[in-house]
Amino acid sequence: MSPRKQPISLFKMCVKSCITLINSACYVIEKSYPENMFHECERQAFELKCYLMSMLPVRLFDVLCSERTCCQYRGDPRIQLHVLTHPNMTVFRKCDLDNGIPQGFWIETISNFNRLAVLDLKFICTDEILQVVGISCPLLEEINIVSRVDICKSLFNASVLIRNVSDAGLCSIANLKQLRVLAMDPPRNERAIRVGRCVSQAGIIMLVSELPYLEELRIESCDIGSTLIGTAMEIGPLSLRKINCHFASADGIRKLIKICPFLRELSVTHVFEHNKDAILEQISMSDLRLNRLDLSFFSYTDSMQQLLCIKGTYLTHFSLWEIDNSLTMDAVLSIGRCCPNLSSLCLMTQSKCLVIPRHFRRPEKIFSELRNLTIGNENFNIGHILTFFFECTQNLEKLVIKYQTNINIDETLTHLLEKGCLKNIHCLWLDCTLEVSKDVVKRIISTCEKLQMFTVDFMEEMNDVHKYINENNLDLKLGTY
Repeated sequence: MSPRKQPISLFKMCVKSCITLINSACYVIEKSYPENMFHECERQAFELKCYLMSMLPVRLFDVLCSERTCCQYRGDPRIQLHVLTHPNMTVFRKCDLDNGIPQGFWIETISNFNRLAVLDLKFICTDEILQVVGISCPLLEEINIVSRVDICKSLFNASVLIRNVSDAGLCSIANLKQLRVLAMDPPRNERAIRVGRCVSQAGIIMLVSELPYLEELRIESCDIGSTLIGTAMEIGPLSLRKINCHFASADGIRKLIKICPFLRELSVTHVFEHNKDAILEQISMSDLRLNRLDLSFFSYTDSMQQLLCIKGTYLTHFSLWEIDNSLTMDAVLSIGRCCPNLSSLCLMTQSKCLVIPRHFRRPEKIFSELRNLTIGNENFNIGHILTFFFECTQNLEKLVIKYQTNINIDETLTHLLEKGCLKNIHCLWLDCTLEVSKDVVKRIISTCEKLQMFTVDFMEEMNDVHKYINENNLDLKLGTY
């Protein structure tokens, strides 16, 4: 059966106990002074901090501050933060309770964080705060500057969301030359520029050009590749390791590779009928040594075969969303031969040609390193395909099955269980179109010794299954849709 829940470590127990005691002391200090005596309250909190720093290692404060949400503080979070922060901190991540703290507090506090390597300001960041960060935190390697969002009621429209980080804020942190990871807001279109502050594509280009060690740029719902390709400025080479590029062209990919020659993870989406092979050929001809390649709305053509033959030995993650319904078993075997180091594979296809021949003999040493498998969407025999992959690898840990048509897979799962194929599975995600009976769900839970995440559409009432999980103290999250 699934593994048992283990007791929390002695270290975590000590951290939780420390935070509980500190919270109690902070609450007593806070309630001892009215609001007009806040400075006296602040002085008392500072004395408590000095006492704790004389008793506890400095690095423990990083842990206490990061784990402070394990025991909710009943009072003003500024008091707790005042006690748990200090000038030698290397990591600070805000929590949801911090969103209501006024900007002035952050400006005053962050100005003392001269040794920070990691700073998370998600949903509290403003240009004014970034001005302080740029001056006071020269050692930063990772920062999240997703803006604070204010809501303004418009006379003409519904409520308007106003952001508080603009290109001016980006200019403030351009001198943080050690930055490796940056998370931020997407650029706004011209109409949105009229409402509040915003970052622009030009501002993003300026910033990445100024950061010599930036490896990862996290911008939600933003086509970073097209942003870099579309600039008229001469930029690069950049140190970026991860890029997503939608509506790509061959010329665009060639320019992107020139701008980012150190890419390790590339995601390309192409929805046009022409030029797909040319895109693949540009990647093949490049000097890139990609570890991860995600291709959406492509076909398995000779150009893709050539790409995998040339670059496949470097790949540990490969994802293909194939749209011409032409994926065959020979193509799957070719992926296995060309990419011997794959640990993660995602194949999405509607192909009716993905069929295992009647007297098929599986080649040796293909997909032997596979740990994560995602497969879908329709028109192939799930049982045959899963059996093939499980015969290739004994170490599959995560299995995701997506399907567009309702189908009962009790027999398939039972067959896999009887063969011991699921013995190393940690996570099993079954699409809501896949019908699984309660008896098979129970059997999976009782048979799979490493299963900790299980998502399945409940066809029947499952209270007794949840009761079984709780009574046996199983470390298993059983979810549905």
